[in-house]
Amino acid sequence: MGSLLSWLMQIQHPNEDVVRRGRIILVLALFANAMAIIAIPLVLIATPQTAFELVAVNLLGLVVYTAVTILARKGLVSVSGVVFASVISLLTLIATFGFSNDNTTSYSSPFFLTFPIIIAGMVLKPALVWLAFLFNLAGLLIAWRLTGIPLFVGPFESALQSAAILLLFGTTLFAFVGGRITEQALRETRRFREEASRNAFRFTALNAGLEMEIVERTTALQATLRDLEQRTAAQARLLAENEQQRQVIRELSVPVLPVRDTILVIPLIGPLDPARLADLQQQALRQIVQTGACDLLLDITGVPAIDP
Repeated sequence: MGSLLSWLMQIQHPNEDVVRRGRIILVLALFANAMAIIAIPLVLIATPQTAFELVAVNLLGLVVYTAVTILARKGLVSVSGVVFASVISLLTLIATFGFSNDNTTSYSSPFFLTFPIIIAGMVLKPALVWLAFLFNLAGLLIAWRLTGIPLFVGPFESALQSAAILLLFGTTLFAFVGGRITEQALRETRRFREEASRNAFRFTALNAGLEMEIVERTTALQATLRDLEQRTAAQARLLAENEQQRQVIRELSVPVLPVRDTILVIPLIGPLDPARLADLQQQALRQIVQTGACDLLLDITGVPAIDP
């Protein structure tokens, strides 16, 4: 049963407002079909004198309501709404003036024409509600004329007729305003949803761009880090080689030569500054410890000047 109703409520139209109105038409048409089916045996029992006519009207209603359902499901919601509201109005007029000669019924029953107006406000666009009002008003005036009911003659008749017309107008105005408010709300909702969809699309594109930029920057940063590590390693190697070269230079600038097992000679060439004297002291002490020499000779013939 649920799957059948779900299938029945499918409206072949992309616009959500049309789908909404189409589903209302389907619900009302199903309800009208059920009422017509129930009314047929009741008419046969309650009013056998007019049973044929009323049964014919209900059967006609079944056919029309079924056609309205088909049109609505195919997406022709406006057409099915116009047909549905028009048929309800015609059936109301026929039931009021076609099978009753009672003036009281003829004066009071037109108030039921507000129901087609309400239905039109639910299933049609707001502007079409006024067409439904004109259709009902014209049908009411024609029915009064054809049945010989005088128009606006006598205080009681004038009051009832004026009240019926004013009620139709008020109901139409109410349905029109309600329809415009609903239409405006749906338009705003659709605009907000479209804007949210655009923002979501822009956010997705921006997020994708940011992710690509992050990947690119991460790759560039990793390449920079690798290059920096390579440069740091190369610099460390150069510093180590430089230190080794400096050590070699210091050793060569202060050579310690063994003359005998217990005698060391250090020939000095060039000026002696505090740094070179410190190297001289370190080299001499280290060689004395290593060789166990007892004498250390300093050859200063190559030194241009000696600081006292």
